[in-house]
Amino acid sequence: MTKSLPTSNPSNLVCRVCTIRLEQLCYQRAWWFRAFREVLATGVRLFALVYRIHPGNYPTRSPFCHGCLRFRKNALKEQSALFRWFDARVNPLFNRVRDSLLTEQERVDARRFAEESGARIAS
Repeated sequence: MTKSLPTSNPSNLVCRVCTIRLEQLCYQRAWWFRAFREVLATGVRLFALVYRIHPGNYPTRSPFCHGCLRFRKNALKEQSALFRWFDARVNPLFNRVRDSLLTEQERVDARRFAEESGARIAS
């Protein structure tokens, strides 16, 4: 099977916050969060399969980014009206649940980490 190419400039598909860092903190604080997230992540992975989105086609900022769903989600938002519809309804709920397990400082740190990672790639 041939790999599909990103539909947009990969530099447009960047992170503003490191969700992997935030998820790791949530996994430590709430035993049920992993199951909650994995149901949603499986949906993203299935959509990505249907739309032939391969995360390996997108550059990552660091080895830490390997396996992050961000690239698939961003590509799906560009390519699938159905995904955008689901995401508009589910993502706010997910963010509220995730953010209820985090401090404001942890969210700030995750944004800074993503920003610094992007600066390292750009230079």
